[in-house]
Amino acid sequence: MSARPSSSASTHRARTSSTPVPRAPLEQLIYSLVPSLAPHRSHRYSADVRSGRSSVASSRPVSRADVEEEERERRDRVKELVEWCEEIMASRASSVQSARTDGRVNESGSERALRFNGTWSKLEKGRLLSSPLPHLQFLLALSEYDPSNTPRPPVATSSPIPSSSRSMPPPPMPRIFPSNQPSSSRIPLNETQAGNVPTLELDVKGKSKADVLKAWRTSKSQPPFPPHLLLRDSLYLLQGIDGRYIRFALSPPKEQNPYLTEKGKAGEGAGFPLGKEGTPAVVDQGGEEEEEVDGYVTKPTRTLLMQISELGMLYRRVTHFISTRQTTDRKGGMTEQSLCHFLHHELSEYHRLLAVLESQMNMTSTDDEDKPAEGAGLTLMRLGLWTEEMKLKLKQMSLVVDEAKNAHGGALVSKIHSHTSHGDPLIRRFTDQILEEVSKPFFATLQRWIFSGDLQDPFKEFFVQLNPENISLRDGRISPAGDVGFEGGIDAAGGLEEAHKVWEKKYVFVKKMVPGFVSEDFGKKIFSTGRSLNFIRYSCGDSDWIETQAKLANAGRALKYSDLAGLERSIDDAYSIASQRLLEIFFDKFVLLDHLRALKSYLMLGAGDFTELLMEALAPRLSKPAISLYRHHLTSDLESAIRGSNAQFDSPDILRRLDARILEYSHGETGWDCFALEYKVEAPLNAVLDSRAMVDYDRLFHHLWRLKRVEVALTQGWMRVTSGSKLYERIPGLSNDWHHCRIVQAEMVHFLRQLQAFYQLEVIECSWQALMEFVNKREGDLDALISAHRGYLSRVVKKVLLLSTKRDKEEILLDTVREALDYILQFRDATDDLYGWSLAEATRLDRERDAERGLYTLPTTDSQDLAANQLNAIRSRIRTCSNAFQDRIISICHLAGSHSDLDVRFLAIRIAWNGHYALRKSRGTAGAGGIGGSGGGGGHGGSKSTRDRERDR
Repeated sequence: MSARPSSSASTHRARTSSTPVPRAPLEQLIYSLVPSLAPHRSHRYSADVRSGRSSVASSRPVSRADVEEEERERRDRVKELVEWCEEIMASRASSVQSARTDGRVNESGSERALRFNGTWSKLEKGRLLSSPLPHLQFLLALSEYDPSNTPRPPVATSSPIPSSSRSMPPPPMPRIFPSNQPSSSRIPLNETQAGNVPTLELDVKGKSKADVLKAWRTSKSQPPFPPHLLLRDSLYLLQGIDGRYIRFALSPPKEQNPYLTEKGKAGEGAGFPLGKEGTPAVVDQGGEEEEEVDGYVTKPTRTLLMQISELGMLYRRVTHFISTRQTTDRKGGMTEQSLCHFLHHELSEYHRLLAVLESQMNMTSTDDEDKPAEGAGLTLMRLGLWTEEMKLKLKQMSLVVDEAKNAHGGALVSKIHSHTSHGDPLIRRFTDQILEEVSKPFFATLQRWIFSGDLQDPFKEFFVQLNPENISLRDGRISPAGDVGFEGGIDAAGGLEEAHKVWEKKYVFVKKMVPGFVSEDFGKKIFSTGRSLNFIRYSCGDSDWIETQAKLANAGRALKYSDLAGLERSIDDAYSIASQRLLEIFFDKFVLLDHLRALKSYLMLGAGDFTELLMEALAPRLSKPAISLYRHHLTSDLESAIRGSNAQFDSPDILRRLDARILEYSHGETGWDCFALEYKVEAPLNAVLDSRAMVDYDRLFHHLWRLKRVEVALTQGWMRVTSGSKLYERIPGLSNDWHHCRIVQAEMVHFLRQLQAFYQLEVIECSWQALMEFVNKREGDLDALISAHRGYLSRVVKKVLLLSTKRDKEEILLDTVREALDYILQFRDATDDLYGWSLAEATRLDRERDAERGLYTLPTTDSQDLAANQLNAIRSRIRTCSNAFQDRIISICHLAGSHSDLDVRFLAIRIAWNGHYALRKSRGTAGAGGIGGSGGGGGHGGSKSTRDRERDR
């Protein structure tokens, strides 16, 4: 029992230690198709038997005799299958060969061939193969080129296989046929051998695959195309010229032209006319056909030629741009000329490179044209490497050329600057070089603009340009540099509008022309700097200072792209110096602050003594119809008011600007409606005090003058009612009337005092204080000064005129205030009539008392009934005016209380501080029965209404 296992184990070790015999490919195929016949399964069974284990699912023990019997049956089965496959292969070849000779096919062979084809189709589809290795080994067995094939039994065929084919070494990698092509099993074996296997011996030892492939193609009558001819044509391509064998393809039109030549039809828009198989085409030149050079151009070489030819296309594009800009009449501008100059310089460097390449090509050895001489020479690979840097530069130049077709000036500089953020350092440095050259005209214009205030931009390339609307300011004539300048000054008649155009409308800021390295805020600072210098030179008459500053600035370093930090410092310094100088000229030389104070004192009625004297002098004249007014009378009254007030101590230059004028009037208007006080300004002050500002000053004067007129009239009426009425209170029935008039007048005086205090103290003085803070700082440029003055004036206008931000309610509150002022004037006229009636009634009563004492005076024709009717009419007028005034005050408090401005809401609180008008509105009593009674018996009724009114208060 123990000897058998040892002998079997030793036998097994001897078998395993022996050298394994390589299996035939047909056996491998059988093992892959029928895995149950593989020998490793029997080995595993025997091992399991020796170890006392069984891998079968059943528990039945397996003996050694059974294993050996199964192994013998497996070998017999494999041998049978191998013989059967060889028979199928032999029958397939013999049947095909016999079909070729006599057209007859053996029945048994065809059936076996069909069965083999079915099996092979399954193999091709990969249904039964777990790995492609048996598949490839089977193909090698069919080709009969594998020396490891085991000798097969001879098969009777009509054409024996030549022995020379067996000596051919195997290819480096097995060739795999795609499934859509006919496989080798479907081709006769003799044709497969004759078509795929060369009969030449190749020495592959020590050679590269490329050399072996080249030798093989040469043996197949496909020699490589001469490389020196391709190299020569490549140098032509680099210059944008068609070579002899390689030329640029023509881009086909969208619709094929039937009249195109053969050369035009052959072009496909890309590539080279080398043919689909890489064979160069014949080129026609001058009607003579050149000799065709036979050869094959490999795909890598074609790709390399395509890459090299890209330089020629880029070179063509750049040279075409330069030639079109130089030959046409189009004026592209200084920036475009600088770009062409830079491109010329770079192309000269490119030509120098081509000369070097040509010299390197000439150094190639004439003995062996395929390889360069030792340490010298030129190849296509070297050509591609040596031109790589120039290709990047030409690409960047081509990109700039494309952008220059649609942009110019600062816009072109901005587009070029956008490429400076490129990741390639070479492209970034080259773009900086382009910008350094292209931006020179821009920086020249910029330097003259910020240091001299002159704009020299004939082609409109700078982001500061003349306003096209104002080109005709000087009879339509402009200088060659494009700057009008206003050197001749501006007359006094047109000074208001012309000076405004100098600063506001002479130059415009073109945002799209700002370069990318200049931000918009920085560009506006440049715009303001040059505009300030231009204004100082031509409008303020200070050209000597400009020239001095320009000399000092030009003595330093010139502005350029490579020194952007220095550019920012230079512009900041120039902006600060120019702005401060312009503000000094306005405040010191032209005393702008004195003019602003004069406008506040005279047009805003800030000088009280002057306003009182002017009102007193003009009141008799302005009460007359407007048609009876004469300007020289108004002017004389104005001079009298100036001489009688503190205004006489002001500067004569300010006093001469004051003038009285008559506005346009319609029929029936009085002098109060068409009188206006005017303050004249000329250049350069009208840059700040422009026409719009003066219109606002006129509106303020008209409203404040009306308020002042009402105040004077009410003051005079109050003095009469307060002092004069004491004499007539003894008249029966008039005591309550005069008391009611004094109460209503007190309300009117309170309203006027609050309104005037609000205008003068909270609006005008507070706004003036904010303006003085800016003046004391003197920061910014003239635009900042104009903006500060406009803000001051806008705040005063909106608050004084009580304007609302809502469009439909903008002037409702102002109209209500004006109606209240009109009712005050009507009430004052009614009280004057009451005073006159009281005087007449007192005279009549004195005559009656004199008659009782025996003193007779001239008799009067006035009757008591007529006097009573007159008194009732006067009482009705007073009652109507007082009620209407109180209604308007209630509306004013309501509208002002809901106003968007906080100061105006506070005005409503000041007017109705004790809640009287709110209580009156809530009770709905509109002051009815203000003056009671009728005729002489109205005293009791008047007393009753007065008590009710006082109770309501």
